[in-house]
Amino acid sequence: MEEILIVDDNEHIGRMLATSVLPELGYRAITALTGQTGLERLRARQPDLILLDLQLPDMNGLDFLRILTQERIDIPVILMTAHGSEMIAVEAFRLGARNYLIKPFSDAEAREAIDQALRERRLQRERDRLVALLQQRVQELTVLTRVGKSVTALMDHRQLLDRIVEAAMYITQADEGLLCERDTQNDELVVRAWRTPPGEATKPLGLAGSLVEHVVRSGKPIRLSSATTGEPIAIMPAFTVQATLQVPLQLGDRVIGVLVVNNRRTNRAFSESDQYLLAALADYAAIAIENARLYQAARSSEARYRAIFANASDMVLMLDAEWRIVSSNQSGARILGLTPDDLIGQPLQRWCVPQEWPAIAQTLQRIAKGEPAQPFTVSLQRHPHDLAVVEMSAQRLAVDAEVMIVCIGRDLTERRRLEQQLIQSDKLSALGQLVAGVAHELNNPLTSISGYAQLLLRNRSLDEDTRVDLEQVRQQADRAGRIVRNLLMFAREHKPERSVVQINDVIQSALALQVYQLRVDNINVQLELDPSLPLTIADPHQLQQVLLNLITNARQAMADRGAGTLTIRTALCNTGAEPQIEISVADTGVGIPAQHLDKIFNPFFTTKPVGQGTGLGLSICYGIIQEHQGQIWAESREGVGTTIFIRLPLVEPRDETDEPLSPATPAESGPCQRVLVVDDEEPVRRMLQRLLGELGHQTTTVGDVDTALQELATHHYDLVITDLRMPQKSGFDLHDAISRTYPQLADRIIFISGDTLSSLKPQQKEQLHGRLLTKPFSIPQLTELLRNLPQQRTINSPEHR
Repeated sequence: MEEILIVDDNEHIGRMLATSVLPELGYRAITALTGQTGLERLRARQPDLILLDLQLPDMNGLDFLRILTQERIDIPVILMTAHGSEMIAVEAFRLGARNYLIKPFSDAEAREAIDQALRERRLQRERDRLVALLQQRVQELTVLTRVGKSVTALMDHRQLLDRIVEAAMYITQADEGLLCERDTQNDELVVRAWRTPPGEATKPLGLAGSLVEHVVRSGKPIRLSSATTGEPIAIMPAFTVQATLQVPLQLGDRVIGVLVVNNRRTNRAFSESDQYLLAALADYAAIAIENARLYQAARSSEARYRAIFANASDMVLMLDAEWRIVSSNQSGARILGLTPDDLIGQPLQRWCVPQEWPAIAQTLQRIAKGEPAQPFTVSLQRHPHDLAVVEMSAQRLAVDAEVMIVCIGRDLTERRRLEQQLIQSDKLSALGQLVAGVAHELNNPLTSISGYAQLLLRNRSLDEDTRVDLEQVRQQADRAGRIVRNLLMFAREHKPERSVVQINDVIQSALALQVYQLRVDNINVQLELDPSLPLTIADPHQLQQVLLNLITNARQAMADRGAGTLTIRTALCNTGAEPQIEISVADTGVGIPAQHLDKIFNPFFTTKPVGQGTGLGLSICYGIIQEHQGQIWAESREGVGTTIFIRLPLVEPRDETDEPLSPATPAESGPCQRVLVVDDEEPVRRMLQRLLGELGHQTTTVGDVDTALQELATHHYDLVITDLRMPQKSGFDLHDAISRTYPQLADRIIFISGDTLSSLKPQQKEQLHGRLLTKPFSIPQLTELLRNLPQQRTINSPEHR
């Protein structure tokens, strides 16, 4: 039964795992409440697996892992923690942890993690055992081959036995000869070779109770003749001869068989000289048979070794004293994108990054001198823009007085790229939070600017010049609002949502985020957008992400040349059974090599230097277009440029006609109501008070949720307009309080926000459905929302007291 050491200062958790969970999974458990106690126990008797808590009274789990590494203790460790993070996980895996469990975890999670770790340990032990066995067999083969050459040149067992029988008959001048081998497994003798006189058939032999069996049991030779016995010699039941000489084939004290010569046609007796010669031959024969047997066993062992070597999942390289590759397995060649034959004789330095090679060479020199060395990381240059990151462990091996280095490398390329993806994800998350905060701060003044401009524009007595100036102010405020919304759409995640979109507008919004960078990189933008392009149903956020990726890639491809032209086209295609919208993004950059063109949409494939790209952009674009039932492909000429084509199915939306804005009248937003405005920004409150007043409503404004609740307790209101994000308490807090105290008012709350809603919970989004104004908003948007509120009541309603 495999044993698991639990190192956890929580005695309850340790006892539960040791007495309940692990025994049910078929493991024996021992516990330790401190890191020091755990180290003492594993030094006394090494377990098969360690379940290690991150936080211990005398040390933390990472220190425990470092001690194991320093002491070269190779035991799989699963780290357990209730407060994990990606950085801790990365550090733990770097220090050798096999897995990572977040408390609380289920029995199934524990079973999966433990089974995986122990399975890997069993495989490692089996591999080590086989490698040790193979090395031992190879050494035996080397020795036995030298001895075998001095005895006989034959290693084929059948040919060897036939040759031994022929030699025995020749040196003794016998009529016939045979060789019996002892089958120790079944404890019986088996005739392996038999030469009879010409013209005589071979008879089936029963060796039980025969003279041959007596020779095996006694280990002594027998020499008999009918001339001395007076009658034929029955060497076996129903098988008689005139004379027989039988000697054991002996290896040390062990009899492996019997060599027999007979005279059946003549009564010539065998002499002592015949017995001496046959015994000498038997000595050589025993050695030759054992050599052949061991040779065959060694060949089978070597075949297994080579199969393990060739098919090992890790890279295995054999280096000579000058660091040239002597042999390589398939995995080593695959990691470098070559064949094993391409590697033989080549220096390892050829594939190493130049700045890393001095340190690698020093490590190999220490290993060649017999000094211990920790595993080290090597960056191998597969292609000009493709590095393989390999964790290498090396061992000195002396073969025929020649020092060689065996290097075993594990490909960490995918793991490193996943780590980069996690880091990039964290950066984007931080960017989203930053942009959200900035957007909230920008949208408040933009709301005031736009609102006051709209209020002034409602004055019919304005002269034309003033009206034009105010319209410019309103348009620029709306433009700033769109830029902020585009930033939020880019920085925040959105669940897939399909809506009516104009593809040309999505292109314009994506291009607006890159217009400055394109200008400073001297890139001219040419838009050939079909003005008659119909509306379709798609996810605008996802399509914007696709276009941003394509524009960014095109800009980077042209930036190296110092200038270029970016051309974006849209058109309606009717080439297939159904009409499609085609988008093309063309650049005049460096182009994509032909051998890479079919790989650019693969995850993690990138031609950018390490640290400048994750290889995820185009694969994400491919996934998004596939979700839209579309197609994406690339055409490129190296040195000329690249064009990315997208085709999306045309999904015609239902006919919806926009109602024209009604003129500014007191009833445009419904009957007169008492409105409570809650916003922490004083300019926004004043603007809303002015606007609602012009719309014919009685408005009271407050700056926080507590004041709003006090106002509701003393006065009656028909409607509440509240900001979502405010200090201390949010608009949702106000909604919850109103739902409990004034339930008739709960569905007459309008929310305003300058942020995206991607971070909200589903129930919060449900509360906002049909009752949200996004800053900055227009007067028609506000009036439309006021008209659509349910159960509208006037201040003259009989329900008012």
